[in-house]
Amino acid sequence: MQVSRPVHLPVHVGVSPEPSNQTPSARPKSRGPGPYLAKTGSVYIFQIKMPKTSGGTRAIPPLRLSLGACSHRRARLMADLLAARARLMFDEMRHGRGMQDDDDSEMRALEAVIEMKGELKAYLRMIDRSDAPIPTEELQKAAGIRDLVGLSRELERQAQGEPFNELIVGHADMLKQSAIAKLSASSALSDLAPIQAASAPPQSPAQKSVVSRADILHRNTEAQELSDEWDMPRDAQGKLIPAFELDRRTVRRSKSVQPKLSDVIPTYIAGRRLSGGANIARDLATAESRLALFIELIGDHRVDTYVPADLQAFVNLMQYWPGDNNQRDPDLTPWQVIENNRDLHLKPLAKTTFKDGYLAVIKAAIRSAIAGGGFTDPFGGAKIRIPKTAESPRRATPIGASKMNNLFKTGIESGLIEDIMLPLLGHLTSRRLGLLIHLRGNDIREQFSNIWVGQVTRLTHINGIWTTVPVKTEDSERYFVLHDFLKEIGFIDWATRQGSNFLFPNIMNLKDPSKSGSSYMQRLFKRAGIKPKAREESGGRREVFHSLRSGNIQDMRESGVDPRERRVQAGHSAGIDEHDLYGFDVATEKEARKLKVLPLDPEIDYSIFRGLDFEAIANRRRVAGPPKRK
Repeated sequence: MQVSRPVHLPVHVGVSPEPSNQTPSARPKSRGPGPYLAKTGSVYIFQIKMPKTSGGTRAIPPLRLSLGACSHRRARLMADLLAARARLMFDEMRHGRGMQDDDDSEMRALEAVIEMKGELKAYLRMIDRSDAPIPTEELQKAAGIRDLVGLSRELERQAQGEPFNELIVGHADMLKQSAIAKLSASSALSDLAPIQAASAPPQSPAQKSVVSRADILHRNTEAQELSDEWDMPRDAQGKLIPAFELDRRTVRRSKSVQPKLSDVIPTYIAGRRLSGGANIARDLATAESRLALFIELIGDHRVDTYVPADLQAFVNLMQYWPGDNNQRDPDLTPWQVIENNRDLHLKPLAKTTFKDGYLAVIKAAIRSAIAGGGFTDPFGGAKIRIPKTAESPRRATPIGASKMNNLFKTGIESGLIEDIMLPLLGHLTSRRLGLLIHLRGNDIREQFSNIWVGQVTRLTHINGIWTTVPVKTEDSERYFVLHDFLKEIGFIDWATRQGSNFLFPNIMNLKDPSKSGSSYMQRLFKRAGIKPKAREESGGRREVFHSLRSGNIQDMRESGVDPRERRVQAGHSAGIDEHDLYGFDVATEKEARKLKVLPLDPEIDYSIFRGLDFEAIANRRRVAGPPKRK
């Protein structure tokens, strides 16, 4: 009896075939490395473009990962796995886009590509073992995922009235079952291999080569029952309890010889202390308190036994943690603080505090033990979902010309060097306030003929002692071009005469210069009539010092400055892929000559800066109370 072959998804993990109701494209004349692959010499590169449905545009570059020098077969296998994983991420992004507005969508998409690249790098490290073949279960799993994604894509095209593959849509139910069977088979292959080796009776070669789908599903069911019995607690109704909803302090963990987190923290803190910085004592105290809170809520376990569910459980509990330190009752335990604010009568943590504050320090502390312990990152590629109650970052909005005039006028009337020059420097250089306040005379130099630059590096020599400056990133340490207007008004000439002295001593003589500098600028903006609006009135946006930085970046964009040059001038990364990272990571002489003469806004009165006596202004000291007008 002749048996017809089962119908499989005709969807390759690389490029989907032409639907049957579309005109097929011509075949390529020459054979390349294949879908999602490029080749440079003997090195293969995986690349994938973000689809439009997930927020991709022509301005968003493809995501690229180097696979190294390997055989074409191995590169093809790794590309298949990476593409399947990337498609799932794109689908998650597509379903999440409806929750966000369209403002800054391109920037969010660019950030998503960067985040995806990190997750895919972690996944690549897991599957790319040159001394071992890619596991069969991973290939099976990738095939199942690929088929489900392809099926979902064709069904969505049909629903939206777009051209679709009739063969796939016509056999949707059968194809879905086939894809699920592949996923089940991969689970059975990985979970039951030890059981089969220990209990299965001897088989002939012919018997070994025949494994029915029913056998695979039956074995997968047995493995699932064993897993449920040992690792998957159920509630009173018999439903599985998600891992992140369990008390992570008492969850059974694998045996380990690694140290506990409490033993790793002192070494981690000591390592951070070596990096120094003006606010290192305060930063380390904050880090220790956050790590202690994590141990209190999740437990003190061996560092290699933590899993992503621990981070998710921590975040789920911390969604009730008051964001304002002063609003937390010091007499209550952390559990009581959380329970007391379940009604959220106190404002919870912001999204940035979650990601860059608590989660970042927890990951860093645990990862600091990897080098000595020789274990893999327990959080590699993990996607932690932040609660919706966490406030999104409030973006800076442009400051209009009339407000800029008021700001500059108010600064000059104060008679203080920091109020006069910091807003102008932020407006003309696009650099962060925390960097600008650390400028010294020696940080300003003539880089090329008649081209002056400023540069603040992390390690600096002050009063005969080498110390560190709290520069945000290594990219921020690159020099930035100073506009010719600063030379015209005499600021550069005065600044270079200051030598190793700080240009803004009123701020740098304080205990916490960065914090004080931010407070001073907020007061200046307020006196100039520039007040951050209430969140409900402005959609969470505000006019702050950072608006000056964003405004200069926009000015460069409108003046036709190349995107890479803009990033370099602003202290951002030169690029996000291998191509952009080639070349110099600072402005060349040709680029600098364009930046130093960018057109000034004709609606802003810059003439009030001419004729200032910077020597006399720098000698004025800030006193308590509102500054006197000069």
